[in-house]
Amino acid sequence: MEIGLPIEFLYGWGYSLHRRGGRLVFRCSSGFRDVGFEECIELDGEGSIGVDALREACRRGVRVAVKSRHGRAILDSKPLVVKQVERFLCDSDRLLIAKLVAEASASNKLYLMGLLGLQGSQEYSAIEELASRFTEASTVWGVMAVEAEVTRLYYESLRRVIPGDYGFTARSRRPPRDPVSASMSFLNMMLYSLCARALRYHGLDERLGFLHEPRGDRASLALDLAEEFRQPLVDSVVIPAFTSRSMRKSDFKYSVNGVYLNDWGRGKLMKLYRHKLNLRTPLGSFEQLVYRQAEQLAKWVSGELEVYRPFKASLLAT
Repeated sequence: MEIGLPIEFLYGWGYSLHRRGGRLVFRCSSGFRDVGFEECIELDGEGSIGVDALREACRRGVRVAVKSRHGRAILDSKPLVVKQVERFLCDSDRLLIAKLVAEASASNKLYLMGLLGLQGSQEYSAIEELASRFTEASTVWGVMAVEAEVTRLYYESLRRVIPGDYGFTARSRRPPRDPVSASMSFLNMMLYSLCARALRYHGLDERLGFLHEPRGDRASLALDLAEEFRQPLVDSVVIPAFTSRSMRKSDFKYSVNGVYLNDWGRGKLMKLYRHKLNLRTPLGSFEQLVYRQAEQLAKWVSGELEVYRPFKASLLAT
């Protein structure tokens, strides 16, 4: 921290820093108080800072530094996060990345469907047609609407290859209602964590997404990055595990609250996932590819890179 900066030091366990109107409010176990817009706000302890507070601080030119309980810096808004907020607040920049990510996601769905022999399906043709509409979208919400329909058709197509006795009729979440959905949800969480680590490593705030709307402490940018790797790292692991019947009904717990993996099932899936993560491709391991994409996104945010190119699985076939 530079000497001479007017600094507002804040400390607490279970704290939160949020914007309320034009003010910043710091809340912890001992109460709450308004926070002045000094040149720097430093937070120590354990807690959360809302995207709305970070956005307001960056808008006012206030540096926000967050330290862990061990004094390690885990967020410093001065260098790159300010640029990230500026990119997010620029409608054209946000729309650009949203379109690129959604297009890559659709491309990866089509690529996997091709590997599964679904090129001749109605869903494949419909997704191809929908994917051309991303360029026409004038808002992020428009992109999301097209992406949602692409995703629905994609999961419908998987019913053609996944054995019917697993009960997969549609992708279900919160809670998953069948073993396939439970497996996808589990590995998606692994993927989100990996993407969040990669983004933090390269200096980005994983909560400030371009395609997925920031909401509280949700890792929206990690969800964006995961769109590029969901088929290569999650679905390409889960689907063969069921078509080959490697996953059994005994690998799951069934209740009125949903279907979940048991310890044995989680172990089987994690072994497959780790193998895929470390698999060497002509471009490096998949884990390296995730970190490389996070680096490319950080370079685009900073202006070092003029064009961001999302990962497409078809690149591995060339």
